[in-house]
Amino acid sequence: MKYKTIGIMCGSSDACPQKYLDLAYAVGKSLAEHGHDIVYGGGGKGLMRRAADGAMEHGAEVHGYIPKFMLAVEWQHPKLNNLHLTDDMSERKFKMMSHSDATVFLPGGSGTMEEFFEWMSSKRLGKYTGPLIIFNFEGYYNSLTELLKLMEKEKFHNPIHAQMWSVCERVEELVDLIENAPDWDKDAIRHASVKS
Repeated sequence: MKYKTIGIMCGSSDACPQKYLDLAYAVGKSLAEHGHDIVYGGGGKGLMRRAADGAMEHGAEVHGYIPKFMLAVEWQHPKLNNLHLTDDMSERKFKMMSHSDATVFLPGGSGTMEEFFEWMSSKRLGKYTGPLIIFNFEGYYNSLTELLKLMEKEKFHNPIHAQMWSVCERVEELVDLIENAPDWDKDAIRHASVKS
């Protein structure tokens, strides 16, 4: 197995349509059944909760990272054995990135987008080399993938930067997409700049 521990970044909303919660559970379940462990934000609500439950209930080791201040509002997963407390959001993201071999971005809001762009920026500079998978469930991330294409078209990205991420649309294809994602070089900073 090329990538053992998979980061899952996703929304924490319980108010979203049920189909997104079901997707998160199915992703956690599938990754667990294929022998992967999970790193995520430690949350006990929304897609975060469902992804963790799907993974734990099917044998995966799940590690959650959550800032101490979130405990005051009980946002943590109450049944998580491996809950790691961080001092702030920056440490949380650093720990999740450092402990994941690949990362999947399920539907979510501003926090999920912040994580995606931070992971992608780190990958562009060679500080993160694992696969980044945009889970474009029922077209949720169509606008994001179009924006990424526009960034290249308008020369804010090089063509090679399109290899930093892959797009997944079905749970059944996720594991193969992770394992077969293009390799990325720690020396990626050499082609980070766009030449005119």
